[in-house]
Amino acid sequence: MSAALGHLLSPNEAYSPQSSTSRLAVHKMKSRAGYGASPTKDRPVQALTGEALEQHISQQLFVGDIETERKTSNLRRLRSMVPGAEGSAAKRAQQLATHTPDVLIHDRDTKMPHRKDTIAITFFVDVSGFTALTEKYTLSGRGGTDKLTETLNSYIGALVECILRRDGDVLQFAGDAILAMWPCSTEKEMPAKLEEAITCAVHIQEHYGIRKTDVGVKLKVKVGIACGSVTMFFIGISSCSQFVIVGSAVDDVNASENQCESGDVVVSPRAWEVMQAGTSYVAEPRGTTGFMKVRHNVRDDSDRDSKEAIDIVSVRRSVAVAGTMEAKLTPYVIPPVLKKLADDQPLEYLSEMRQVSIVFCQLATDGISSELPAILQDAFVIMHKKITAVSGCLNKVFAFDKGITFLVIFGLPGFKHKNEVAHALQCADAISVELLKVNGIARVSIGVTTGPTFCGVIGHPARHEYTVIGRTVNKAARLMTNYPGVVSCDEESYYHSHLPIQQFQKLEYKPLKGIPNPGNIYQFVANDGELGQKLPQYKYPLLGRKTEIKDFMEKIKDIKGSGVRLIVFEGESGIGKSRLIDALVSMAKKNGCLVSYVTMSLQLSGSSGYALNGIFSQLLGLNQYRTAKEKEVHILDHFKDKHLGDDLCLLNDLLELKLPVNPRIAQTDGPTRKNMTTQLLWKIVREHTAVSSGVVFAIDNAHFIDDETWSFLETMSTTSEAVLCLLTMMPPSLHPLSEIAASTLKSKALTYVRMKGLENEYLTALACQILEVKGVPNEVVKLLQEKSHGIPGWCEQLLGDMFQNQFLRVSPLTSSSKDKNKRISFANPTLVTKRSSIMTADVTSAAAGAGADHRPEPAARAQMEARRESRVKPEKTDHHHDSAADGKSKQPNQGKKRVSVIEKLLGKNKLPDVVMPEIEPVPEDEELPEPPPARESGSNMICDLAPGVVFANIPIPDTMRGMMMATFDKLNPFEQMFLKCGAILGDTFERSLLEAIIPNFQARKVRSATRRLFELRIVMCATPAADQGQHHTHAGAPVTTKSIVCHCDLPPILETLMCQRAEPRYVHCQLMRFVSAIMQELAYETLMEKQRQHLHRNAALQLESRAHRCRSCGGGDFEHGLSGSESFKVALRQSSQSVMAQQQQAGPSRLHRGTKVIPKSRERGQETSLVYRPIQQTATNAQQHVRSRSSSMVTDGGDEEEEGASPLDRRACRCTEILATVYPQLIRHWKNANMVGKTVHFLTAAGEAAITLQNNSQALTYLREAQILVDEMKTGARPLPDPDDGDVIPAWWQDARIENLMGQAYLRMGMLEDSLSHLRAALDMLEISFPTHVNIFHIWAAEITQMVHKLLPRHYLGSVDQEMAPIMVEAANCLNSLVAVFNLKHNQSVCYLAALMQLNIAEAASTDFHELITAYSSIIQACMARGRLRQASSYSRQAISKLEALFAMMQEEDFATAASLYTIVLRMKIANGDLFDALDNGYIALSINRRIHDGEAELASAQLLAQCLLLRLAIQEMVDLSRRVLFVAEEGSHVLGKHWYYLGCLDMLIEAGFSIEDIGTCVVYVTETYLDPSVSTDREVQFYAAATLAVWYARTDSWVECDRWIAVAEEAKPVKARCLVSVHGLCKLLETRLIRLCETIVEQLYEETEKDEPVVRQYLKELEKAVEFHKVFRPRYLHMRAYFCMFTGKTDKAFRLLKEAVLLADKLCNNVDREWAKHSLYVWFEEVSEFVMTFWLRHSIQGELDWHDAKNIAHSKIMYTLPTPEYKSMLTGV
Repeated sequence: MSAALGHLLSPNEAYSPQSSTSRLAVHKMKSRAGYGASPTKDRPVQALTGEALEQHISQQLFVGDIETERKTSNLRRLRSMVPGAEGSAAKRAQQLATHTPDVLIHDRDTKMPHRKDTIAITFFVDVSGFTALTEKYTLSGRGGTDKLTETLNSYIGALVECILRRDGDVLQFAGDAILAMWPCSTEKEMPAKLEEAITCAVHIQEHYGIRKTDVGVKLKVKVGIACGSVTMFFIGISSCSQFVIVGSAVDDVNASENQCESGDVVVSPRAWEVMQAGTSYVAEPRGTTGFMKVRHNVRDDSDRDSKEAIDIVSVRRSVAVAGTMEAKLTPYVIPPVLKKLADDQPLEYLSEMRQVSIVFCQLATDGISSELPAILQDAFVIMHKKITAVSGCLNKVFAFDKGITFLVIFGLPGFKHKNEVAHALQCADAISVELLKVNGIARVSIGVTTGPTFCGVIGHPARHEYTVIGRTVNKAARLMTNYPGVVSCDEESYYHSHLPIQQFQKLEYKPLKGIPNPGNIYQFVANDGELGQKLPQYKYPLLGRKTEIKDFMEKIKDIKGSGVRLIVFEGESGIGKSRLIDALVSMAKKNGCLVSYVTMSLQLSGSSGYALNGIFSQLLGLNQYRTAKEKEVHILDHFKDKHLGDDLCLLNDLLELKLPVNPRIAQTDGPTRKNMTTQLLWKIVREHTAVSSGVVFAIDNAHFIDDETWSFLETMSTTSEAVLCLLTMMPPSLHPLSEIAASTLKSKALTYVRMKGLENEYLTALACQILEVKGVPNEVVKLLQEKSHGIPGWCEQLLGDMFQNQFLRVSPLTSSSKDKNKRISFANPTLVTKRSSIMTADVTSAAAGAGADHRPEPAARAQMEARRESRVKPEKTDHHHDSAADGKSKQPNQGKKRVSVIEKLLGKNKLPDVVMPEIEPVPEDEELPEPPPARESGSNMICDLAPGVVFANIPIPDTMRGMMMATFDKLNPFEQMFLKCGAILGDTFERSLLEAIIPNFQARKVRSATRRLFELRIVMCATPAADQGQHHTHAGAPVTTKSIVCHCDLPPILETLMCQRAEPRYVHCQLMRFVSAIMQELAYETLMEKQRQHLHRNAALQLESRAHRCRSCGGGDFEHGLSGSESFKVALRQSSQSVMAQQQQAGPSRLHRGTKVIPKSRERGQETSLVYRPIQQTATNAQQHVRSRSSSMVTDGGDEEEEGASPLDRRACRCTEILATVYPQLIRHWKNANMVGKTVHFLTAAGEAAITLQNNSQALTYLREAQILVDEMKTGARPLPDPDDGDVIPAWWQDARIENLMGQAYLRMGMLEDSLSHLRAALDMLEISFPTHVNIFHIWAAEITQMVHKLLPRHYLGSVDQEMAPIMVEAANCLNSLVAVFNLKHNQSVCYLAALMQLNIAEAASTDFHELITAYSSIIQACMARGRLRQASSYSRQAISKLEALFAMMQEEDFATAASLYTIVLRMKIANGDLFDALDNGYIALSINRRIHDGEAELASAQLLAQCLLLRLAIQEMVDLSRRVLFVAEEGSHVLGKHWYYLGCLDMLIEAGFSIEDIGTCVVYVTETYLDPSVSTDREVQFYAAATLAVWYARTDSWVECDRWIAVAEEAKPVKARCLVSVHGLCKLLETRLIRLCETIVEQLYEETEKDEPVVRQYLKELEKAVEFHKVFRPRYLHMRAYFCMFTGKTDKAFRLLKEAVLLADKLCNNVDREWAKHSLYVWFEEVSEFVMTFWLRHSIQGELDWHDAKNIAHSKIMYTLPTPEYKSMLTGV
């Protein structure tokens, strides 16, 4: 037996089962004698020197011999004791020389900058396939970075050696390309050197031209050769230098390479001419270019790498430099390399897949000139200063593609920073600005990309460089060249930067070579703008509202004591409500109040909680964040010290967050949760009132807010907090209110203000403000006093009409104007002075002017002047000037002050004296004339009647509606129809939708109508300006403007057409809104009822095409569609038959099939495992098939062109926006079209979409409304839909679907009982019998049905007809929710029955991929919960088989479903101990999630995969994965993901002894985030974290902390350990208790011992039960039992248990537990030195053992030594 164990553990070691007591006694005796168990027993470790010391350490720590370049940190520390062990200066200089070319080594000039001219042969090698190779290795997980590095260096190294052995000088490594040269002293040497270079190239192609790697990617080479002049510029400073190579030879070799295809050697025309006479090679011309292709034979040479040792000096003599060269060469080597060299660490430790930001910066200069060195030096100094200031690294400088290019990397080792992406973009912008100031630099082009990139030293031992390779690098270079003159960046940089979105402008699409799907490209422009909502800014003082202002100021000075909580301003349109509320908001801010402001509209009236969302988002500062995750982090950080963490999940539905739901809250019902939410909102308000003078909410157009907001406002009337709400409303007679709104408005804490018109004394000033003049005619004032009733909107409309018709004109004000013209009334100067000029604190003058609702005060006279000029034909039109002045040129001049149109018009010429008594309608076919060129203006102006105008003859409408109607009547029929269709769509409408529904659509007519309606100020652009930011107002938020502008982002084709036709930009406006709500109402009222229904129907039909997921989520419906094809069913049946055939071939039991156990090496490593050969072969083949399938989902690789990314990108999801905009409009249009069936359908669809997006409250609102309509149709209260009219009759099971969706919504909200009642009701309606009380017979019946499906798939799979299929799918979906409910209720039997029924129904329907795979996922998890691992494994094989069979029919959105299945199978495989299969499934899940950018799903699969890798002791792969986890967690602000990362780092140290992060950092972070809501809501994660911290403190004898965390862990411990996390946590808690028991025995704490021993026995029993369902941890259980036996003196039993643990762990490929058990056998039953016994303790705390050394160390000798009482006594001296 001992011999057998010795064979398993070590070649020359065997066990002797002597007792631990005798062994320790011997060890003590030897220790007292001054020697240990090392081979050099006669001397202590400190006395050893040289080879003896290395031999000692090798025997203690390492397997085999130690290579010089593979020393560990521990070895280096001990070697410092050896005299003369440190390297000399010459050695360091020689190491640096391998990173630099010969031309640099031989250069003796030290000043900067300087140049060196020569002639040379240039040689450019480009390797294709490295990017695909990088992705294949990293995404498949096969070998990790080590395998990738080995492949890269073996191939690149061979190419470099070919060049070096032929005396070539390798100048630079440009990613996967090499630039080399053969310098020539004279031109006579050139033919011979050319011959040598061509010979080298042909040799490379013949021996390394095609390399097929082990992952199926082919590497290919192409070589370009040229000759000519070469100039080298040496630039830099003392700490950092670079060299740049330019010249004709460099340009020609680049051109030669461009003429190549893979496998070619192409020579430039000049080079071929030089060597043509003496060459022995035959060449053929490349067309008429003059380039020559050299003939040769290319063959695949996949196995030609030499394994012989390399003598570096024999390959490259120049590396043998003197020590004095160290100072010269150091500045040319990148800092991360210098750090590794200084630490004497192998450079391969730098090789890794790392998330970095790549910056390519290209300078366009005026060619090579004498000033170029100085230009490059200036540029280098600027770049170096900017880059180092933000922790960037300048990697290299090269001159390709007609420019000097700098490569900068952010995020390298030692320079990692949280905001590195933002720093990269900001640094790029700063560099661009500064470099353009350098004389001689004509243009700066910068490309910035972010992503996983291979970073490392590649090349040959004699010549190598630190470089970066991957898609991210290639993409940055393509951006730099394709978008010249700007700082461009990719979507990854855009998302990861977290910079304000205003700093990014989307660029037009351009194809990028080798990047099939580049995604959106942005231009980055840094600015200092702030995010958030910007309120309208009014220029003039508010008129005539002294009473309202005085009353408000009295209340605002003492909000809490005033007793008033709501102030309602009621008035008709145009009365000035918006203008007043703006002034009051400004005053509240000046008084120290916090203000939240939101504007409602008709489109938002159906959005539940929109107003509450808006005001609380602003109050909490959420408007500045673009994603839900960013908002969640801000919320958690904001309230982390305010004891609200457990309740913040109540904000999920209101603020559209996804905070984890607290279990306590999950158990509450709907009314209770609503009350809790209201209380939480008031707590938030209370927190803000404590730090301010009060909180003011302002809601404009409050008649549009929903009942949920009214309910909150009703509670406001009863609060005593310092909070005040301002509301503006239309009269209830015009907009009826709901019951709760009417009830709220009756509150005693409410002040109701009915706004009246302005007094006559203010109308002169009002007219002057509108026209921007100092005075107006007396007749105009009198008319306003008589007709306007003091309504500002009426005045504005009247004056605008008069000005547009040229009844009024504006002229400069002179000193004699008042005396000469007595007909002019002048306003009080204070009232017509703009706000920016008013420096008084008087409230009346400080608050603003008058204006219509929903818009800021317009620059009215400027707008009117523009409209009037559009009606006058100019003598000469400057189209180019008009286009620039009107809107936005392609590159607008920034920083220039915008001049109003009227000021331009009056600058050079006088206004024409034209009298037009009335407007003539413009014929439909007539295009409007272009406005005249802009003219400059004077300063002070007055308004007067135009010459020849008789005021009495001007027609004046009596009311504002009459005025609007008069304007409407003067429009031509097409313009009227334009407005009618716009009114159908709402106050804001899209051009594309309007064009789709307008009758007799003609593009020319639409452009003409758009132009005129803009110039008449009837419609305006609704797109906010770029500097307005994004906020919670609707799309038609008002924009202050002085001229007609359009802020829409037009497609390039429209930009081109606009320039060709010389049209203003607003003619092509894509998003418009009505300037006046009255005009919209009038246009809508002019339509007859049938016309309205017809247009509403057309609008709804158009919107239906938009009611789908966004492109980033794969498109398609929110609800999964039915494939229903016969091919789907056939593929499903065939897959089932193939699974049955495999199982029959395998026999009844996989565990008893086969007669011989033989070792077989596995694909992922060289370890030997005990498996059955036939099973192993089958499993391997199956997994290879799975990988081939999954690889097609993930990456295809390629020889020449890079693989494109998946179109799925969950980060860029716009589904919430679609839900908030499209569905409410669809419902409104179908409702107004009187299509009840369609309304029900889209209410239901909107409900399902809202559930998908976690907006559960909104979902319930939609579903309840749908339920009411269905009930009314069933009872006859509402007539049934008419299919002949285009409506649809809801299916008889529509109400079941509604009930199902309501159950799902309640489930998402954590309300399990409400969910259960709705789900049971849905099943009853679907006629699916689900028992109320489940017994074994129900389960047997379901299992028999499933067995029949397996035996007779042709008869039962897909047996349901097409009509019943959707009903069955609905039932399966309902049962899936039931599975989740019963799982949360911990009722595993009922959960299993529901999962079985779900699977049976889904298979019978066989029409929905998502439901089918989801059903398999449910049954696998249900089997795992019941401990039926073999059954779960069987279902997993069936599921994966079906997934493969249905792969061709998968849609984009199905990838997420597939990834979820693989993650579940991963969990099951780990539990069952099938670790290799688990790794395969885990990497597939990880790859799919990574490609669709689903961060949460990727973190979930990565956490499980990391556990599996740790069990396998795959250290390199785990480190790579851990870094990816950290990046995803930080990028997505996942607190739980980051928590798992640091837990993983702790696990690595505790389980394997290697450190990734500083141990203190890990412990502190896990401790701090333990109570974070995202962690605390998952009790199993809390239990695992507490157990991990407890075992750490127990191992390090920190007993106070250990006892604390033991108590925390036991409080969080689940009743039954049912998942991997809880079982692993139980293992750790048991270990902690055992170590503590040992401590109490040693310290003779008998009472504590008596208390601890029963607890340990209880935990052993619990773990014994748990490992029955989680076999992978059974070796750990045996180990802990053996440890307990050591306390009780049962050493023989402990020895047997450990041997059993070793064998079982080896069989399960659980390397961690195998090596740990071997370690315990060593230290408990062998004579081992104290050095080995205490190695973990001494090195883990300091983190000295680097994970890079894992492959060279015998893991069994560095594991933690579980202390026995004797061992503990020995250490403590007790």
